[in-house]
Amino acid sequence: MSRVDCRRILLAGTLAVAMSGAALAQSHIDEKSDQPYSKAYAKLGITLPAKAMVDPDVLARLNELQKKPCDRKAALGLDEALDKAGFLREAAEGLFNFVKACGGPDEALHRSAELFVKLAENDKALAAADEIVRRAPKNSYAIYLRGTVRDAVGDSERALADFASAIELYGRNKKSIPAKLYQAMASAYAKLGRYCEAATPIRIWVSYDPINRDTANAQETISEYQKKGNCLPSGEAQMERYPVRGHVVAVQAEVNGVRGNFILDTGASYVSMRPGFAARARIAQSPFNQVMMNTANGPARATLSRADRIAVGKLAAINVPVVVLGGGGPAFGQGVDGLLGMSFLSRFDVRMTGGFIEIATRGRK
Repeated sequence: MSRVDCRRILLAGTLAVAMSGAALAQSHIDEKSDQPYSKAYAKLGITLPAKAMVDPDVLARLNELQKKPCDRKAALGLDEALDKAGFLREAAEGLFNFVKACGGPDEALHRSAELFVKLAENDKALAAADEIVRRAPKNSYAIYLRGTVRDAVGDSERALADFASAIELYGRNKKSIPAKLYQAMASAYAKLGRYCEAATPIRIWVSYDPINRDTANAQETISEYQKKGNCLPSGEAQMERYPVRGHVVAVQAEVNGVRGNFILDTGASYVSMRPGFAARARIAQSPFNQVMMNTANGPARATLSRADRIAVGKLAAINVPVVVLGGGGPAFGQGVDGLLGMSFLSRFDVRMTGGFIEIATRGRK
């Protein structure tokens, strides 16, 4: 055999091997997309379209998940890659299913809810938000997150209940609650056209640290809400004075014209009352506005509502957020109808002097 013939035979063999390798590679590509990544897809609950599979970042994360199907870092990385490549629906559904299959992380649930909101898939967004709270029913941040989703999809009424619960469950140090929670609550009230109530969360936030928070900007925000709600305070200055007896200040307050016995409590975010008194005062109650409260007797269910008018002596305020505690027991003590909290008191200047509490009309800045 000549040297030329040998070269032809070697070349033909090389080409055959190359073609065989190419055929194998092509067959791998032509396989259904769920075959090479079956373990990863089982956790994600999705199958990615072929056009997503050309992205190297997507493929890299899928390979990691195929090796370790519950790798949380890889799942979040895949979400980021899919989002960047424009596959939002796959990113959202993959994260949601991944958390249900692998038990976490909670961060992924919030991310999936955000993506579903972007996609205007409200039912799925709320399902993700509900799952956040189901996994952490007394976690203030989880409830706040659900509130933001509810507000984003147009359910501002229920969002208010979530924001109220988040504030109550945050802990005793209300001063450390992030401003964004109060701002979110104010925005939800404003979306409902309830501007007088929208000013209340901002006032409460200011009241916990007036030295640093009672700024021109905060007062301007409050004033704008008051103007829109036609609830600017009158120019006439008023003051009421009550003795402190054993660390307790008892006052008589009128709620929608119904008089009751209340304990003044600057540590309570809301005016709260027993259900019997609320019924007499015609306080509306809705099953959709259920909140979790921290009381002296431990956590308790309540309903977020509002009073058209609350008056203490010569001091009065309209459209005041209130909560009605569930059950009929003496939650505040025998003969006490409720607590006069900051949803009312934050509209006034409150100070202690010489064994008395003075509540006075706040001067305009």
